[in-house]
Amino acid sequence: MSLLEEAWEEREDVVYPKVFGDTGPGLYPLTNEVFEQLDATSVDPRWLTHGVFQSPPNDARNTWAYVTSGMSNPWESEEPQDYSGFGVEFVIETEQEATWAINVLHTLMAYNLLLASGQMGEPALLDYGDRIPFALSDDITAMLIAPPFQLPESVDIQSGRVDFLQIVGITASELTFAKETSSEVLTDKLIEETGGLVTSKMRSSVI
Repeated sequence: MSLLEEAWEEREDVVYPKVFGDTGPGLYPLTNEVFEQLDATSVDPRWLTHGVFQSPPNDARNTWAYVTSGMSNPWESEEPQDYSGFGVEFVIETEQEATWAINVLHTLMAYNLLLASGQMGEPALLDYGDRIPFALSDDITAMLIAPPFQLPESVDIQSGRVDFLQIVGITASELTFAKETSSEVLTDKLIEETGGLVTSKMRSSVI
C-alpha cells in the first residue's frame, strides 16, 4: 500500500478506536452541498472522502465525541513528514447525540479545505485560538478553537503528527471577552466554570 493508504487505515482503524473507543456506524462524508453553501468555485473530488465519525460515551468519557477524518491525509507526500497532511483534525463534544455537531464539523472542515486551496482569500488554515462566526442558536453565536480538554492534544501516525483542534460553541459576551483578553483566557474560564469544553445549543454564558 502507499503511504496515504497505510496512514488512512492506521488513523481510522487503529488510532481513532484507541483514542475515542467506538467510532459509530461509519463515516459521515462531506457533500457537494456543503461546499455550495460556502460558495466554492471548485471542489476537489478527494475532499468528498473526508468526513466525521460519531463516538458515543464510554468508560473514559461521558460525552458524545465527533471527530473529523481526512484533513491529515498525506495526499501530496510519499515520505513521512513532521505533520501529516494539514496536520489537524477537528473534535467537538456534546452532552447528547447531536446530528448538528456533524453539520458544524462538515462546515468547518469544508471551510478549511477552501482556505487551503486559496478560495477564501489568504490560505491560512484554522488553528488554536481562532474564533469563527457560526450561530448554533440565539445563545451560541460563534465557535472557538482550543486544545482538547479530556482528549489527547495530538497523535502520531506513520505519515506524521496530527493535532486535535477542539471546537466549542461560545456566546456573544464570551466572544467579546475573548477579543478583549484572549482565546486562551476564555478557554480556561469555560473549563473552570463548566468543567470542560462541551458544546450545547443552550448554555448560560460564563461571562
